[in-house]
Amino acid sequence: MVTAIDTLTEATVWRWLDEVKDPEVPVISVVELGVVRGVQVSDAGAVTVDVTPTDSGCPATVIIEELIAAAIDS
Repeated sequence: MVTAIDTLTEATVWRWLDEVKDPEVPVISVVELGVVRGVQVSDAGAVTVDVTPTDSGCPATVIIEELIAAAIDS
């Protein structure tokens, strides 16, 4: 968790995302799986996460995006 005194960094977001497990294979994180392609944090603290599914028809993509959003919002 980032406090008001802390500055949100890309490294912090990457650490959070490394805790997000793949819903189909929960022993691997979405970072380890390679679906998180990039993270940007604006000067205002807005976070953008680039996600590329492992398969264009992957049914877990929506769930993964929701898990990522929840990890960032917590």
